[in-house]
Amino acid sequence: MKEKRAAAYRLSATVALVLAALTVLEFFVAVYMASTALLFLIALFKGAAVVHFFMHVSRLWSQEGGH
Repeated sequence: MKEKRAAAYRLSATVALVLAALTVLEFFVAVYMASTALLFLIALFKGAAVVHFFMHVSRLWSQEGGH
């Protein structure tokens, strides 16, 4: 059980670091490139990552015997 919890914490930390890096990338795109389309794509990717990893939407379609 400890290994499963450690793996979940590691995955959450990795996703949080990726989201932080994407936020920094968004800042530089907004300041130096001013590309609305690129900003939208980055925001879409970040939103999908949050929904998938932190809101656990992927469990809705799993066959593990959930609800």
